[in-house]
Amino acid sequence: MTWSFTRQVKAELAGTPLGSLPCCWAELWGLSGRVSDPYEDGGPWVEAGSAFVSRRAYRLMKHLDLDPSIHIGRHTHRVTFSLWGNDVPPPDLDQSLRDCPAGLVRGAFLMRGYVSEIDRPVHFEIQAAGPRQSETLAWAVEALGVVPHTSSRRSQPLIYLKDREQVAYLLGRLGAHQTVLAIQSQSVVKSMKNQINRLVNSETANMKRSVESGLKDAEKLSALGARGRLSRLPENLRELAEARVAHPEWSFEELGRNLHPPISKSAVNHRLRRLRLWLEQESENR
Repeated sequence: MTWSFTRQVKAELAGTPLGSLPCCWAELWGLSGRVSDPYEDGGPWVEAGSAFVSRRAYRLMKHLDLDPSIHIGRHTHRVTFSLWGNDVPPPDLDQSLRDCPAGLVRGAFLMRGYVSEIDRPVHFEIQAAGPRQSETLAWAVEALGVVPHTSSRRSQPLIYLKDREQVAYLLGRLGAHQTVLAIQSQSVVKSMKNQINRLVNSETANMKRSVESGLKDAEKLSALGARGRLSRLPENLRELAEARVAHPEWSFEELGRNLHPPISKSAVNHRLRRLRLWLEQESENR
């Protein structure tokens, strides 16, 4: 089973080294989705449906001396993990936000984040647990140098980004450096494909115009040749006219290369202008 890009990004973030104690507290606040001490309502610090996110939360709580314990339950068809700890009082959420905004955003993304597949139009979002956390997350993302958009889905607030460079920059600040390289590589590939497509389309259009022009010239010259009027042309123009009738699909370069002596594309263009002027005069004199 292939992992989604979001899951790959989360797996990378979950494996990043733990930071300082303030950053660990900030990340734990982000994972919890809370804005107040969980012991006030007797709930767990973290409730997750992902094993590697739960392991990340367990490592954080262990590092913070919260003596974590995991309770495993089942919700419909999914396994859920609840992480409980002791009653060590956490630092104030606002203080953790000031100390380490990246930690808070990393934790929130691990728990409730999404990023679109790498080959699709970019979309990054974090669904907040409530209005207060939405404001906190928006402030934290701005503190990292990116201004997010805010919206809601099914009455749940969320923050999001749709600019590829901003998403790559933010993920880099969170520690997902391999993901950033993948996004940048995809951007280079996409840019190269677009450039190649533009060149191919331009070349195709040029070839189409060239062939249509050649066929038009050949039709007019063939009609005059059937009446023996091409013999009135100077030798150099007559040779070009005969080559144009025989090979209307040839480019200027191919025409010039097959004349005797060979001439440049510029010289072919100059002679064709004279030949077309002669064709116009012949048409008027009919």
